[in-house]
Amino acid sequence: MSFLFTEKHILKTMQIPHIKTMNPSKEKISFSVYAKTPKIINEIQKGAQNAEEEDKFYQPHITSELYKAVDYLNYGQSKSRLFIVEFDANDEELINTLAKIHDDPWLHGTVIVVISSKLSKLEMDQLLKFGVIDFISINEIKYKFPTVIKIITSNTEIFESQQFIAEHSTQKKGTITIKNSLLLVPKATNILLNFCYAVGFRNLDTYSKISICLHEMITNAIEHGNCEIGYSMKTNIINQNLNIVDIVKERASLPENLNKRVRVRYNINSKRAVIVVIDEGKGFNSTDIPNPLNEDNVFMVHGRGIMMTRTFVDEMSYNTKGNKVRLVFYNELEVLRREGDLHQLTSEPVLHLKAGEVLFEDDSESDYFYYILSGKLGVYVNNKQVAISTPEDMFVGEMAFLHHNRRTGTVKALSSAKLLPISRNGFINMIKKYPYAGVFLARLLTKRLAEKNRETT
Repeated sequence: MSFLFTEKHILKTMQIPHIKTMNPSKEKISFSVYAKTPKIINEIQKGAQNAEEEDKFYQPHITSELYKAVDYLNYGQSKSRLFIVEFDANDEELINTLAKIHDDPWLHGTVIVVISSKLSKLEMDQLLKFGVIDFISINEIKYKFPTVIKIITSNTEIFESQQFIAEHSTQKKGTITIKNSLLLVPKATNILLNFCYAVGFRNLDTYSKISICLHEMITNAIEHGNCEIGYSMKTNIINQNLNIVDIVKERASLPENLNKRVRVRYNINSKRAVIVVIDEGKGFNSTDIPNPLNEDNVFMVHGRGIMMTRTFVDEMSYNTKGNKVRLVFYNELEVLRREGDLHQLTSEPVLHLKAGEVLFEDDSESDYFYYILSGKLGVYVNNKQVAISTPEDMFVGEMAFLHHNRRTGTVKALSSAKLLPISRNGFINMIKKYPYAGVFLARLLTKRLAEKNRETT
């Protein structure tokens, strides 16, 4: 997956004060909330308003009666099943209800977020087993809640599928290409944070560290790398109180810098996030940066970004030239998955392919479809590559399988790959155990057909 950001892309994220009015063209994202405390209810309402975007708005259905909240969860929500719960360890009815939601096949895929003043380790472990994906303290609601609902509703398929996918299969991998504008740094950072959140990073402290480090390193790549703002020049800019955004814009327009870009490569899964920031500048020797902790440098107003990043990141390394930095963050909170693991849906062993090996041929029988655990696969029709499938596509071979047709193309590995074969018996068991998986597959097929229609028009 690749992105190219220009300044037009930041318009959606700009916070411009305005009077809230109902725009009929916006998409409504509704969700169920069970809450009793006035402060929590008020913060949820304000948070939903603050989360409003150019193309969508959020509408919480808040009730203090648990059965009404569950009814809305079943029948009233649009788009996704999101359940926000004010948790009370003494509320036995609530605990029993969360257990029933977890065991109800139709409600598989429900995304549960718990709000609580405090939780014990035992309570957290129990709630994770019930499928809770995040915990928000009462003090965090104001700044965390809007972000949480935007991320969850933007990654519906990932969260809905988590009950029947293998833990290590959720992965985000690709490249973001950024023009030399400091206004684009928050947008690129937010995209990467969304990916981290979606695959299972939940520790707020880790999440904040990733945000700070990405902002620092991407900013450095634009300022010092591509725009060649050296240490002395940056010192003068700060001492003269000049606007660094304007200086970067001016230097980015110079002929020698005009076509330079910053590329951010990412490979993110539930266990770790590997992010590589590359600029097209002359590079530098990272050991030459003055240590801000030294007594002579204690009052310096810049040069602290690299030191701070080294403190926050788990691994950090530069290439010899100094124009590429590799950051690694490990997920400290491994989110427990529900019992519905894909490996329980088939007796078939995981299939390992080497680059160049064929998964299936054109016109062969479609006895299986395959869950892509890792790797990259090429889809070929008449010896011409027409598509590439990765773990983000989740399945390959499902269309012929579901229609009992013979294969309409050849699929072979473009890199080493791992796939889990699912037979007809396994598929039926999956639907029986997780009816919501059928809804998920129906959406996936609709998406595939829409893509094919675009190709033929």
